[in-house]
Amino acid sequence: MRFIAVGVVLAILITLVLTFVFPEQPNYSRAQVFGFVGIILVTVFVGLSAAVAVAVDRSSSRRARTVVMTTSERVEVDSEVAAVEADSEAKPNEASAN
Repeated sequence: MRFIAVGVVLAILITLVLTFVFPEQPNYSRAQVFGFVGIILVTVFVGLSAAVAVAVDRSSSRRARTVVMTTSERVEVDSEVAAVEADSEAKPNEASAN
């Protein structure tokens, strides 16, 4: 998505430059030229940036490795927490007794 966003921003900047570099035509206003050129360039740059994104994704997935991690660390429970849990398990729920 970031590649496409960069493509859109780049296309709009190039459209802006192209709109004001050339002299204004009597048949079309600058806003119309900006709109027409913008539609074309945004479409082209979105396609190009999507192709670049696919190429980068494929090249990065070739170098990716799958790593399996196992832990052998034992977690010790705090004695106060264990006592509270054991006490709550030993007593029946008073709300259900009523």
